Amino acid sequence: MTRIALLSLTVAAGLAAQSNTVPGLDGRLTVIDDLTYWGRRGAAYPNGQVGLSMLNTMCNPGSVNIPWAAAMQSNHPMFGFQLVRVLNDRIEQINDWSFVKHAFTSTNFSGACGTCQNPGTGSLMGINCSDTYGSGNNGDRVWLGPPSEVNAWLGTWNPVGSYFDIGDPAQAGYPAAADGVRSLSQSVFDVVRNRMTVNETDLLTPGSVYFYGIQLIHRGEAVANRGDNLASRGTNPSYDTVSGTWSFPNSSAQTYGSILNRWPGATVDVGQNGNDDGRFFVASKATAIGGGNYHYEYAVHNVDNNRGGATLRIPIDAGAIASNFTFGDIDSNPLNDWTAARVGNEIVFTAPGNNPQNWNTIFNFGFDANFAPGNGAVQIDEARVGPGALFVTIGAKTPSGSTFAQANAVGTGCGGTPGCPTSFYEESFDLANSGYTLALNAGSYTVGSLTGSWIAPAGTSLPAGDDVGSLQALPFSLPFPGGSTNNLWVCSNGFVSSANNGTSFQPSPGDLLSGQRTWAALWRDLNPGANTMRFDANAQRAVVTFNAVPNYSGGGTVTFQWQFWATGTVHVIYQAVAGSTETLVGYSPGGASADPGPVDISAVLAGGLPLCSTPVPPTPSLALAASGRPVLGTSIQLVTSNIPAGSLLGLSILSLNPLPGIDLTSIGMNGCFLYAGLDAVTNFATPGTSASVPWSLPNTPSLSGTVIASQSATLTVGLNPFGFITSNGVTFVLGVL
Repeated sequence: MTRIALLSLTVAAGLAAQSNTVPGLDGRLTVIDDLTYWGRRGAAYPNGQVGLSMLNTMCNPGSVNIPWAAAMQSNHPMFGFQLVRVLNDRIEQINDWSFVKHAFTSTNFSGACGTCQNPGTGSLMGINCSDTYGSGNNGDRVWLGPPSEVNAWLGTWNPVGSYFDIGDPAQAGYPAAADGVRSLSQSVFDVVRNRMTVNETDLLTPGSVYFYGIQLIHRGEAVANRGDNLASRGTNPSYDTVSGTWSFPNSSAQTYGSILNRWPGATVDVGQNGNDDGRFFVASKATAIGGGNYHYEYAVHNVDNNRGGATLRIPIDAGAIASNFTFGDIDSNPLNDWTAARVGNEIVFTAPGNNPQNWNTIFNFGFDANFAPGNGAVQIDEARVGPGALFVTIGAKTPSGSTFAQANAVGTGCGGTPGCPTSFYEESFDLANSGYTLALNAGSYTVGSLTGSWIAPAGTSLPAGDDVGSLQALPFSLPFPGGSTNNLWVCSNGFVSSANNGTSFQPSPGDLLSGQRTWAALWRDLNPGANTMRFDANAQRAVVTFNAVPNYSGGGTVTFQWQFWATGTVHVIYQAVAGSTETLVGYSPGGASADPGPVDISAVLAGGLPLCSTPVPPTPSLALAASGRPVLGTSIQLVTSNIPAGSLLGLSILSLNPLPGIDLTSIGMNGCFLYAGLDAVTNFATPGTSASVPWSLPNTPSLSGTVIASQSATLTVGLNPFGFITSNGVTFVLGVL
């Protein structure tokens, strides 16, 4: 179960923000996708290393423009990357301390944050604007620099004396003058260097589950706005022994928060040393191993603490015995491992001077103890001098009787709607020898399973070559959502549009969503030869076929076709498709369409994916959160948000009986679940979209460790037959600290 400790220090962030906070500055990761393999180096498979990168889209939901000045200027977003493995009830980082992407231009298109207020320059991201950096961009070593140069808490970076400035130690003339002028030479790079680097053996362990993640860093972004700066999704690495290449298809959906949340059954808590430095997340788990003994396992994620961690202190009962200490970091050097010892009533893991835990890393700690777990807290001592406290306290499972108050989100609310997009796209490809159909009904498309069959290539041979396009006349008027066309623009890079849409060889969701109406069957950098592209049309349909078209780089060919029928139906059919270059598949009406985020096309075909002629935005489900931890003798607020307009009243539920989530569909509350018994129910007014209910906790130490379940509900007529909707649950552990 994921636990979110709302520490009083975190709650106070709005009162005393970090030193360089910019009011209204807020970035959001909306998409991470397309984990991409660039090549390998070292010993023969499986003992080499691979270089990887990934895609991200972000937007600006704040109230001010986000600076986006390219290096060698200092103020721009930066992205850190991670790959983790869950194995043998442990979550561990398997990539190196990855180089950081320095963002250099914002394309400013309308997306997940709404209609873009374009500032007219790529050196700013406008309010509500979006920008996508593909895996090619994020793997470009021109813009990848060492993470040690970045203060992740303040979001600052100094170009003078940086890696970009003085160059790489392997290049001629190193070091160049520290004058703020770029001197880095890419001639020293192999296909792996500076990209996210992973040992092949770490990708081959049976029983492993893998996740990749991105962290967004901004100068001056308040910690209260950073909840959507971390995102992750699953992947399933596989190696092709014939081609000698790796692939990383997605295996689970994107989620927000520390990647530690991907560890099943663990508690995940967060803490920081006031507002003077950043956060550590700690995931902990205690597992009974027999004979009254337990194995304690901890994963510590330094998200943005600039001073780093030097000591992990775990309280242990005076009568308990600990043994079998374990440690893991992101390298294989045993000489820099942390040491473990019992010191008084603490288990203390201590770093050597050359291996503190820096930001964007996960370290692992473990031991056995003959004492049952309690809801305690661990302490991380800071590694370097700086402002703020000398240590950070974070809730965790510990072999100690003291109880650390915690508030844990459980399940999901209901009452929200998924909305209806006008576009869809996927930035990877798994549709070889299959396809999909766009069925036009009542002026809208539905994306569904393929209902057409391959038509042998015939007709006119289209102009061939690198990055070319041609306009083809149709013998009928092709209807589509919101209009029709008598022409099709065919680009040699795998997309068809309703009018001249250029010949870009770099697939981009931003270009797909903001250009002409486009059907992208396989948008990637292609290099067609003579007679490999054909256009065949009659009064019933037009067929565009790419037959054994070579990829521009990487080798291999692709074969696929579009069928545009006079009824408005569009079939997209694939045969053999080779190569793993940057690819985009999808459809958009263009003209600054909102970004719906990527979708796994093959996964939605059976049930169908409806599109709308005009976008219908999603609405969020009812949500419950606590304003702080339930420390005995204090008062907190139970905050219900996303209350639908027209709700007649709200209910606040407190119970000594947490429930696992009882499905309420049978009584007419479709998609709603009950997470708390109905022990105590009070009413609250719902004049707006949020409401707070105060909860005063008695100063009674004997209640320490008591578990209280809470949930909200609103009377909202029309959303379901019963008339009520419910929030997620929050499970509280009352504590004395």
